[in-house]
Amino acid sequence: MINKFFKHGIGGSAGVIDYLLGKERDRADALVIRGEETITSQLIDSSLFKRKYTSGCLSFEENDISEDKKQALMDGFEREVRAGLDVQDVNVLWIEHKDKGRLELNFVIPNLHLSTGKSFTPYVHKIDLKRFDTWKDIQNLDRKSGSAGMPRPISYA
Repeated sequence: MINKFFKHGIGGSAGVIDYLLGKERDRADALVIRGEETITSQLIDSSLFKRKYTSGCLSFEENDISEDKKQALMDGFEREVRAGLDVQDVNVLWIEHKDKGRLELNFVIPNLHLSTGKSFTPYVHKIDLKRFDTWKDIQNLDRKSGSAGMPRPISYA
């Protein structure tokens, strides 16, 4: 698995959502697997911030993985994105693609802290690159060993 954050994020929701689902919501092998497209779109479109959303994908060499592993990976990724914030404070839309012969779990995150209405940037390249690369490496090691989705203890030592 690799994880990639895209450079897009300025403008309305139509660009990113239309790309991921198709303009008529008819893109082959595209499926919303978590979140609500209309809510995510409304949050992005009503934002007054310059960078309105963050998007990217988790890409796999396999053409599919089990639903349990998908859910565990999305849960873990969202914990990293939230960085200590409550689940209800961050909106994440997940869209699955399988049209390139491999599985992609695409995410769209409005750059908005829902409880306060303040700007929230889930990923800043210079600051977060190592953290997300480390998360990806741990997930890849866990998947190879067959323990994906197992909670990992947090060590502050």
